[in-house]
Amino acid sequence: MQPHTNIDAYLVLGFGFGIVLFFRGLRTFRTNLVVADTPVIPIRAVAMGIAQVHGHAGGETPFPSPVSGTPCYAFRVKIERYVGRNGWTHHRTDQNGKRFYLADETGRILVDPREAEFDVPVNCRRQVGDPPVTFSLASLIHAFPLNAYDDSDVSATAKTDNELLEYAGVGYGCVDAFRFTEYCIEPDNDYDVLGTCIENPKPEGQQDRNLITKGTHDSNFLISSRTADQLKQGIGWRSTMMVIGGAGLVIFCAALFMSRHGLF
Repeated sequence: MQPHTNIDAYLVLGFGFGIVLFFRGLRTFRTNLVVADTPVIPIRAVAMGIAQVHGHAGGETPFPSPVSGTPCYAFRVKIERYVGRNGWTHHRTDQNGKRFYLADETGRILVDPREAEFDVPVNCRRQVGDPPVTFSLASLIHAFPLNAYDDSDVSATAKTDNELLEYAGVGYGCVDAFRFTEYCIEPDNDYDVLGTCIENPKPEGQQDRNLITKGTHDSNFLISSRTADQLKQGIGWRSTMMVIGGAGLVIFCAALFMSRHGLF
């Protein structure tokens, strides 16, 4: 492949990444508007519909997360695969969880976290295999993740490298490098939850009658380790940077591509 063809490929990749970043920013901005317009209320005062509450996570026995073995109520694992010239690319995302209670001084409410977006620190980051040392626009982009948290607490029940490859859905003989980034909703931590309160179809007691989950008409469902005020500031700044950065990258890559090919 000729050098100028390489540059064109990087420009096309940058253009596509800019579009994704731009629309992610718009989505994050919309979430910010919902957070700003939905005040945090005591759990006892929650009514049907969109609601935002803050409290302490607890409930039944937690289960071990799939990468680090951390006791949790929910997890999200982003799996990336190193693919040739493209660098680190998204392989798949795995998310699951079980219902837990969020409690404050006024009461408690059940939360179903399985379809929630997570705004929590990285619990664990593992890599299996070493990618070749090459330069590409994709590898440069992935060198600066949007969430800059990093905490490598790995318990004795963490998976081995071979178990992680099996978890990724590839065989033991795979020579590609994989990267696993894990986020967890853990017991005894405080969380801010924005979601839709519905009537629990299978209550087990008086305090189980309400359930916060992802709504059918309003899909905003966010679990954050930050307070509402911190959340507003963080989402507002991040969405602005994503929109501006995405638009700027699209314009730069498109202009340079057209200039190189004499289109203007």
